[in-house]
Amino acid sequence: MNDKGMVNIGVVHIESDPNRGNMVILKEDENAERYFLMFVGDAEFAAIAKEKGLVEPRRPLTHDLYLAIMDELDIEFKRVEIFDMRQDTYYANVVFSTKDVEHSIDSRPSDGVALALNRKIPILVNEKLFRRQLTEQEIKEYEGLVKSIKF
Repeated sequence: MNDKGMVNIGVVHIESDPNRGNMVILKEDENAERYFLMFVGDAEFAAIAKEKGLVEPRRPLTHDLYLAIMDELDIEFKRVEIFDMRQDTYYANVVFSTKDVEHSIDSRPSDGVALALNRKIPILVNEKLFRRQLTEQEIKEYEGLVKSIKF
């Protein structure tokens, strides 16, 4: 964690579930007990899956087009920062430099993750946005609570 309360992400996991949707799970490392979870659309899921080497689309995806254009410019991507949640929406910035001047632009977190994986730059998440994995005891307590509620 850095001095701004941002956590460096070491693991990007994706999961698709017909009942829950497409999920992106970010963790500090494989053994971390806390995680950041976001649900994403099919296009964003495909972009992240491509960057993880899980699928190989026949044609370039939208972010591939933008990155190819940016390759022609003098831009150095620095990091992606997922920093806030307001009204059930996560907010992120892509930080880059051009001509030794650092810039920050608004980004959907899922687009930022795909870009970070492509460019091998850090993904930072505000520690306030993390969830904690439940212990076995907590899971049993919640299961008991759910069984006792009458609908």
